[in-house]
Amino acid sequence: MDAIVTLCNRALDLIGADPIMSLDDENKSARLCKRNYPISRDLVLRSYPWNCAMQRTFLPALSIAPLWGYKKSFPLPVGPEPLYCIRLYKVISDQDYKLENGCILSNDQAPLPILYIGRILNPLDFDPLLAEAIALRLAIYLASNLVESSPKIELIRGYFREIIAEARIIDAQENSAEDLTITSWLESRY
Repeated sequence: MDAIVTLCNRALDLIGADPIMSLDDENKSARLCKRNYPISRDLVLRSYPWNCAMQRTFLPALSIAPLWGYKKSFPLPVGPEPLYCIRLYKVISDQDYKLENGCILSNDQAPLPILYIGRILNPLDFDPLLAEAIALRLAIYLASNLVESSPKIELIRGYFREIIAEARIIDAQENSAEDLTITSWLESRY
């Protein structure tokens, strides 16, 4: 069975609906899954810096500079997956920057190193917590169309929040702590 269908069936299980065999099945559940899975996936990917979706790249500067405020403009990745940027995570720079209209505005020199959350198309590449979070987000969308139970929707929302909290804990354990930069503000207090 297709991995996307497996995730959709997890969402359908959460709301007590019958499973589907394919996203092309001729029933309401399949049509809703097909329509709502991509947005559920992208919203959950954007909501948290999942390690499995983290990408690194160097951005070239555009030939046209911003009108004012910054010297250079760097386009976010929009190429084939996973080079499609769902969310900018970090610009590796000590310069100020601003994200506007799909570009990073900065006074840095090219190429600009960034970390970003890329779109993952294959659910087999998802962390298990990410897969569960996507199924839960999808279940919230499906429940509003397939079941009449507001308490069930609230229960699923609560479980979604728990999964995100658990992901934060696991993520903190998998990564080393980022260096704390001592600033004059910190120095004046300690």
